[in-house]
Amino acid sequence: MGYKILGVTLARSGSKGVKQKNIKNLCGHPLLSYTIYAAKKSKLISRYVVSTNSKKFKNICLNYGADVPFLRPEKLSKDNVWSRDALKHAVINSEKYYKEKYDYVVELPATAPLRDYRDIDKAIDKLIKKKSDSVIGVSRVLDKHPIRIKKISNGKLDDYNKTLKEGESSRRQDLPSCYVRNGSIYAMKRDLIVKKFSRKGKISLPHVMDSTSSINIDENIDFYLAETLIKKGYSNNFPASIFCDQKVKRLGFGKIKILVSYPYIIFEKVLNNMIFKNVQFVFCEQKNIFNLNNEIKDNVFAWITSTNGEKIISNETINNFKNLKHILSPSTGLTHISPHLDKKIKIHHLDKNIAKKIMASSEFSIGQIINLSRNTLKSPEIVKEGNWRNKEILLRGHELGYFKFGIFGLGRIGKNIAKFLNLFNYDISYFDPYIKINKYKKYSKISNFLRSINFLIVTAKLTKETKFFFDKKKLNYLKKYSRILNISRGEIFNQKDLQNVIKKKCFIFGTDVLSEESSILKRKNSFINYFRINDDLVITPHMAGLTYESETKSITIILKKLKKILNS
Repeated sequence: MGYKILGVTLARSGSKGVKQKNIKNLCGHPLLSYTIYAAKKSKLISRYVVSTNSKKFKNICLNYGADVPFLRPEKLSKDNVWSRDALKHAVINSEKYYKEKYDYVVELPATAPLRDYRDIDKAIDKLIKKKSDSVIGVSRVLDKHPIRIKKISNGKLDDYNKTLKEGESSRRQDLPSCYVRNGSIYAMKRDLIVKKFSRKGKISLPHVMDSTSSINIDENIDFYLAETLIKKGYSNNFPASIFCDQKVKRLGFGKIKILVSYPYIIFEKVLNNMIFKNVQFVFCEQKNIFNLNNEIKDNVFAWITSTNGEKIISNETINNFKNLKHILSPSTGLTHISPHLDKKIKIHHLDKNIAKKIMASSEFSIGQIINLSRNTLKSPEIVKEGNWRNKEILLRGHELGYFKFGIFGLGRIGKNIAKFLNLFNYDISYFDPYIKINKYKKYSKISNFLRSINFLIVTAKLTKETKFFFDKKKLNYLKKYSRILNISRGEIFNQKDLQNVIKKKCFIFGTDVLSEESSILKRKNSFINYFRINDDLVITPHMAGLTYESETKSITIILKKLKKILNS
């Protein structure tokens, strides 16, 4: 046509009726994303922008492929501000930013998720060909016809409009056609909104839409209705395959697909502060990835994994993804990924320098050291039972100065623990053939090391050397009544030997990890069964690194790595 047509969506934050309505989740996507998708598919809109006052909204829009060239001032984002003011501001500032003047403007409210792009183009086409001032989306009024509208006067039911009197019979099919603005499309001449401050003008034409595509989100019940219709396939704004499995969520419309089996809540929070163009993130629990449809499987470029899947990621796993090139893991260790993985797949994870900034596991370890020395983990249950003064013998522990601490593996976490203990001048020694720190006593023989301590802290990496390192023989080197804390990997201990020695030597053993953790879920692990009936064992569910801060940092770093990969 040769005309410059600007599409605009007004999406302020701070809605009162439904909080954060414009980004509220609808079938795995924020509400406004449906309008973005429809606008981007339009064949007539030459430029499309979203006007918002929120940086968070802006990032979400950018990730879905919309332009947000400026932020709307707060004075134009309040409840009492007319949308015409915000629309005029969007048009003028878009023209300034892009240095071009538009012939027509089409406002596309974010609250119409089932509006089809073809409706947009039909409205624009009518506006131009009929040379009207505006074309407005409407839908036919059915049950709520004006002739049926009543008022209550002095307790009596009466016609609201005396000129529209309802007879004894007013069948819907017999009523004259009547239409209402559906809040989905406002197409207009540019000068109408900029100079005359109107969206209607003198000559306004209708674009009649069906009741489904006219659904406007105003209340929570509207969300439920829209969700039902989308799941039933009544929306053309997304491929139907997206909604065939509600265990899958998607973010973005880009061609490059990134599979994410990491928890959605943490990931989404970080992603809202970053921008990825031409990318679509597909969220799916690791146990469900085999059930993904081929449309997803065949187009996955990179996979951001979870570390707590029941199965190790192997060649069998990745064979399901024909075009997979990269696996990114927000972890320092890679025990959840097979070492024999196809070399064509590049593995990315957190390196040592980055991991130094994450303190969660170190802090957790210090807390557990205190718990094991003071028996604090037993105390809540004793309080619940009442009469705890009769059980003081079970609560009596040791000050940390009583212990001779030995750290097995003086890596990142080991060093942090040593620094803490050193603040109080506690007795510290370590065993690590690859590190030498003069501040602490180093042992070269494991037997001498274990004989000299009564609190063993295991923080070493799981390697061929360390796998099942602590067997019956080595554990017997430890003094009777020793404490042991494992913050590394369960496979460093021979679990069967450990179970036998604990009782014999009256150890108190604390661990955040176990070997074969997937079997724990099935309650087949003998260690768990031992734990249920004995007080000398304290097991936590692999939670040392689980803090909002550590996961946020880890995901941020991994997404930065992904951005570098995409830009290379």
